[in-house]
Amino acid sequence: MKNGLLIFILLAFLAACQQPTVYIFSENLQDEQRQQLDVALKAQSLPYEYVELEVPREFGAATLMLANDKILRTQTQQLAAIMQALGYQPEISYTTRANHFYGDGNIGFYLKNVDPDKTFTMPKTVRTSECEKDEDNDLAVSFTSQHAQFTLASGAKVILQWEYLYGYLVIYYSNYSQTYTHSKPLVATPFGLKSSDTYTITAHVNKPSWLNCSLQVVYMD
Repeated sequence: MKNGLLIFILLAFLAACQQPTVYIFSENLQDEQRQQLDVALKAQSLPYEYVELEVPREFGAATLMLANDKILRTQTQQLAAIMQALGYQPEISYTTRANHFYGDGNIGFYLKNVDPDKTFTMPKTVRTSECEKDEDNDLAVSFTSQHAQFTLASGAKVILQWEYLYGYLVIYYSNYSQTYTHSKPLVATPFGLKSSDTYTITAHVNKPSWLNCSLQVVYMD
């Protein structure tokens, strides 16, 4: 009976040791970001450990490293949602157990704060949304490195200059400008929640009405 109990305890201990773990690598996070990260990690379902090493240079601002021998999809989505809530678009990388210690469901969570003005890239095409006038919703807006082209409901095209300045997208029109705040919320679609790049106006302008719209692109995988 005693031996049976010892065997049960040993098996339980081994099972606990084999439980998948999230290894957290973070760099240059602001105090508010770190606090938000701590709260979110406590709410997700996997145990986690902070690793006191820098995020590899070749990694983007937000990377999840998975081993292809065992992928925990639900838990990975939870971790990706944490990155998105912090304002990052996560990248997923895969490795093999043969050349990395990530295996048996273990996950690498890499997050680093970088200067947004230096790393910001605008999607090539977005759509207008939440417009003041319904007729201005769902207009196509395409971006080059310097110009934003609005295709209006009439088919006319208007080309304006833009830049990313002090954390805001700024589009210039005539002698004034429209500014937008950038976020990456999850958006409800017929295919479930999907990630997005959303640019929300900070104020309404008198005219033209199509500048009184937010801009958004939803990523359908």
